[in-house]
Amino acid sequence: MRRPGLWSLCLTLFGLALMVALGIWQLQRMAWKAGLIAETQAGMAAPPVSLDLYLDNLAALNYRAVRLRGQFLHDREAYVGPRVHQGRAGLHVLTPLRLADGATILINRGWIPKDRRDPASRASGQVPGPVTIRGILRSRLAQGAWTPDYDSHADLWFWYDVAGIAKARGLELMTAVVQADGAANPGGLPIGGVAQPMLHNDHLQYAITWFSLAGILIVIFLLAHRRGRDHP
Repeated sequence: MRRPGLWSLCLTLFGLALMVALGIWQLQRMAWKAGLIAETQAGMAAPPVSLDLYLDNLAALNYRAVRLRGQFLHDREAYVGPRVHQGRAGLHVLTPLRLADGATILINRGWIPKDRRDPASRASGQVPGPVTIRGILRSRLAQGAWTPDYDSHADLWFWYDVAGIAKARGLELMTAVVQADGAANPGGLPIGGVAQPMLHNDHLQYAITWFSLAGILIVIFLLAHRRGRDHP
């Protein structure tokens, strides 16, 4: 009877261990994502709280519905992109909101098409005076591993880089962003509510995929060496 070769056995065991490890990791990610989704849904469903009560503890409001009142600094708005809405390419508008106590926070007011980036092209949406904003607060902000840095030539950000935006716009900003709800803006732009969190938990199917591949590898290994045993 032909015995499995050492290299084929080692490679099979290595591949099997890797696939099983990835499957287990996906199960762990599934549990983490389920908790995050539960936290997000609970925060979004809760009645909005006044941001003034939590200025010293914004971390407690991550994914929480909030309301705040202040005045937009339209001349300091920034842009995150590219962002797609209903199949059209565009940007999200981040506008600083100055609160009554002087603190300033970024508001993701929503989506605009690329050809309406110039504020003059949507002047009616540049609301003057005090405004009340409702939305979801994001206080845990991190750049993804593959997310580009700020493009200074295009003056475009690719994530909520609050520190970078503060430096570029000459502001002191709270380390958080409020994603405005779908309330209509004058003139129709920006289109609010498009930045609301929409989390999906697909990790179970990823785990099943890895475990299935591990099973297929075992079957291939056994068949290959059975054939070798039957045909010395």
